[in-house]
Amino acid sequence: MTILRLFGVLALLGAGSLALGCAGGTTVAAVSPVTLAGAAAPEPARTSPSSEATAEAYYHYSVAQHHAQGGRFKDAVVAMEEALKRDPRSSFLWRELAQWLARTDNPDQAVAAARRAVELAPEQPSAHMALAELLRAQKKYAEAEAELEKVIALNPAAEEPYLTLARYYVEQKVFDKARTILLRLIERNAKLPQAQFLLGRLAIETEAWDEAIQRLNLTIEQDPDHDGAWTALGYVYEARHEPERALDVYRRAAQVNPDNAVFVERLGDLLIRLGRFKEAQSEIEALAESSPRDPRLWMKLGAVYYEQKLWDRASDAFRRALAVEPTNIRARYFLATTYMDGGRDEDARAELERILKVDPRSVDARVQLGFLHGRAKRYDESITVLREAVNLEPKRPELFLYLGTAYFRAKQYPRAVDTLQEGLNLDGKHKDLLFQLGVVYEKQTRFDDAVRAFRNVIVIDPKHAEAYNYVGYMYAEKGQNLDEAVQLIGKALELEPDNGYFIDSLGWVYYQQGRYPEALRELRRAVEKAREPDPVIYDHLGDAFAKNGLEQEALGAWERSLQLDPAADGVKKKIEDTTTRLQRLKGERPTTSQ
Repeated sequence: MTILRLFGVLALLGAGSLALGCAGGTTVAAVSPVTLAGAAAPEPARTSPSSEATAEAYYHYSVAQHHAQGGRFKDAVVAMEEALKRDPRSSFLWRELAQWLARTDNPDQAVAAARRAVELAPEQPSAHMALAELLRAQKKYAEAEAELEKVIALNPAAEEPYLTLARYYVEQKVFDKARTILLRLIERNAKLPQAQFLLGRLAIETEAWDEAIQRLNLTIEQDPDHDGAWTALGYVYEARHEPERALDVYRRAAQVNPDNAVFVERLGDLLIRLGRFKEAQSEIEALAESSPRDPRLWMKLGAVYYEQKLWDRASDAFRRALAVEPTNIRARYFLATTYMDGGRDEDARAELERILKVDPRSVDARVQLGFLHGRAKRYDESITVLREAVNLEPKRPELFLYLGTAYFRAKQYPRAVDTLQEGLNLDGKHKDLLFQLGVVYEKQTRFDDAVRAFRNVIVIDPKHAEAYNYVGYMYAEKGQNLDEAVQLIGKALELEPDNGYFIDSLGWVYYQQGRYPEALRELRRAVEKAREPDPVIYDHLGDAFAKNGLEQEALGAWERSLQLDPAADGVKKKIEDTTTRLQRLKGERPTTSQ
């Protein structure tokens, strides 16, 4: 967050008094030449429409006020000019006229009116403040700053001109001067929480974290209800990568100011970013129940449930968001995604089609539909909808990745290559496109092209574990460069030491090297570590058992592999050959397979 936002979005940070530079919210406007011409009478200046003002002037002033309250500022200007004809030396009336002229887009005349107000009452701080705001609106900062210095000279104890002057410096990004003016204010009165707060915000801008913490803590000591200080202090600890302290700040803030839900929301958001979803859940659940008409909270709660794979709760939260805001396409998209991941494909498809009725050009909805079709092996439909997505946004490389992957799954390998290459023409260093291209090349038995693609991925991302593993496994399958294969897979395992598939690759390299005991050790570990039972890992394990003379164990592993992939003819043959051999060793008649 920039310091300009800091000083500008005052409601967010609780920095209300910084907005006082406008003379109580007054904006000033311009004066017509006729009014200015009639303002030279040598009468004493008037600073307010009091008993000294004529009754007629006060009447026209009242009419002007009535028009202004109704938003009819041009009519207000006309009425005020009538008032000034009757009381031309009233500084107050000139200042009010300036306000309404500014509202009618007459900035030069507004400044002229405000200058006249100052001339008539140079000892009145409010006149200088009003002129300063008009000059600042025209980016005439030097003149505006001079007016504020006059206000400070007239009333050195007032906070408002110091804070306003600091704001002007911040708008110009002259942070050192803003700091200086705030320090001048604190020298006069150290117990001004708003000045301490703004000094803390300036320290954040320059990443002077220790000073920021000191200033913001002082602010909180002086004003425990200063929401902006609590929020900024939490932000500082987050920026310093001290999440526990940030969490503590938000919890204490919520206790001190229980009516401000922002602190609980920030607490929940930080817990989400830390991956502490269970803790975030309790915070956001309470918040959502207390503000059931706030769709953002239901969205956050849905995300928390989603991350914990609580699909039913997540979908319910997203439906609650939609009940409050039926046009929220984002909530509907997340609902569809939750249905997909929860295995409710038809419900997901219905939600995505609803999105496309409302927003026929939604690319993201098409991508998800493409995934759904692909998962159901409706490859032609998947390709059709993903091609539509590419046509809608032909400059997005990842869309070519999705379409190319759909062609790959449909075993249309040449089209997959062409599509992935199109994506790479947009972004030659897109590692996912390169990786998928390597996968397709490997299926086409274009061994060298595949290795080259995977090595390019590693150059782009030296921590791409799957690329290291893929090259190593390909070498193992070929029985080539086995020493390098061990190194490559070892690198993959450094990055993901518990990846069962990488462990399988290492065991298979050992097998190809004839290091059968080591192969068996790793392949047993691969079975334990794999995310789910895998037929290839069990096939490799069976081979390793057999090479270590454990043929009964080998049969058990192969049979498990065949259960997982009944079409694996090679595994069937191993079972048959080994069973036959064992029967012969026992002197039994071999059984023939049916």
